Amino acid sequence: MMNGLNSAVSGLKAQQTSLDVIANNISNVSTTGYKSQSVTFSDLLSQTLSAASGATSTSAGTNATQVGLGVAVSGVSTDMSVGSTETTNDSLDVALSGDGFLIVTGGSEGEYQFTRDGDLAIDESGNLNVNGYEVCGWESSYTLDEDGNKVFATTGEVEAINIYSNNNKIMAAEASSSADFSGGLDSSAEVAANATGLTNIGDTSDLTYDAASEITVYDAQGNSYDVTVNWKKCAVEDGITSWYWEADSSDASISPSSGYVAFDTDGNMVNSATTLSAAVDTTSNTAGYAYSNVSVGTGATTGDYTVTTTENTDGTWTVTLTDPSGTTYTASTSDDGSATFTTSSGTITLSAPTTLAAGTTTFTVSSNSYTFAETPSITVTPPTTAGTDPVTLELDFAEITTTNLDDSDVTGSADGYASGTLQSLSISSDGTITGTYSNGETQSIAQIALAVFNNQEGLEKIGDNLYTATTNSGSYNAVVAGTNGSGTMTSGALELSNVDLASQFSAMMVSQRAYQANTKVISATDEMLQSLINMVG
Repeated sequence: MMNGLNSAVSGLKAQQTSLDVIANNISNVSTTGYKSQSVTFSDLLSQTLSAASGATSTSAGTNATQVGLGVAVSGVSTDMSVGSTETTNDSLDVALSGDGFLIVTGGSEGEYQFTRDGDLAIDESGNLNVNGYEVCGWESSYTLDEDGNKVFATTGEVEAINIYSNNNKIMAAEASSSADFSGGLDSSAEVAANATGLTNIGDTSDLTYDAASEITVYDAQGNSYDVTVNWKKCAVEDGITSWYWEADSSDASISPSSGYVAFDTDGNMVNSATTLSAAVDTTSNTAGYAYSNVSVGTGATTGDYTVTTTENTDGTWTVTLTDPSGTTYTASTSDDGSATFTTSSGTITLSAPTTLAAGTTTFTVSSNSYTFAETPSITVTPPTTAGTDPVTLELDFAEITTTNLDDSDVTGSADGYASGTLQSLSISSDGTITGTYSNGETQSIAQIALAVFNNQEGLEKIGDNLYTATTNSGSYNAVVAGTNGSGTMTSGALELSNVDLASQFSAMMVSQRAYQANTKVISATDEMLQSLINMVG
């Protein structure tokens, strides 16, 4: 009878533990990222009344006769399945879809704890944290891709993330360096009339432009300057259509302020070049015009660029180059009739026969054409009151075409921006934190790391929704979200508890009935003992 009493008592203890676990599950039904637990049981040692025996020639075999001595809790297991998600619309909230855990700093340096709670926040110092524990990832070590975006070194050690570090709270201004243009120029537009009499070649004072492109250029201090690039069709020759462009600004001076682009019969840009048609009065030998800072005038003595004259049929144009010191250079012609100059480090050098490559100006003189750089550049000089350096802007016209349109329409956009303050944050599926600034720009600030384990069920709960690694879980491996089974991050959502209330109530009823049954055993044993006492009495 005593064995029965002890077995019933062990049953009461086991079912009490089961009810404790069930109660804890139910109490955490609304806890972010909570993982449900369940109890498993095992029987205790059994008392062997008779051992098993094998069959003999005279008798059959017998099984062992054993009486169990009760039950014990063999373990409490954790259900690590992913809970459902709840939308919060808070951009700092993250829900994890896989087996990964957020890494947070522990009580001492170099120690980390782990959590599924993605209710992130930023304190007054910029520390990214959850429940006061700093969230870790990669921040200080990175490279820049071709677009200038940060690519974090995710193979290095993790570190506590501070949103305001690396001057991330305020984005410094960046001067413009290039402008891209796209759209269409109307191929049916009228050609600008040639000049008559003594006129500077390319004079556009009386032109009515066919299109205008507006861009905003920034200097190194973030001051902005509105620049208008005007367009006018100027020549059609041998299937090549040339357009004249001129940049103008009321806020700053621009040099050189104009140039040409050429299109083939299909409307595609050949390069920023053109065959120029011009008429000049050769009674004066001082007429001339500067193309891309290259001096072209009648005062030169040699050259092979021929134009049509209005008053002297024997007149010719020649080409000279003048360096900053005032020295004039002339070209000797090659077998194909072309002459080539190159510039390097401010020195003008004559070479032959076909290319003019170099720092700021590239052109070839051949027959009746000048070939300019495909991406010409202009210099925007702010007023002296701005106290900043001029801005060199490369113009990319590659996306412009010409076709028969109702109207020409070319749009432009320059890079660069003013300074800006951090306005908001977003978190991508791979954990990259991106800041949006008051100047409309964005930049990557850090990347949140996730921890994965060989045996995540071996983690030990330590409160505050935290886990710590054990010898049975193995050490953590920091990975990028979406790799190694860690799962991705969903911003603006939180993972709910994975407790199933229906199953908990069912388990609670089973434990309750089991507990009652064990009390019945104790009551029956007590009555039997009482009967025994009465017999003695």
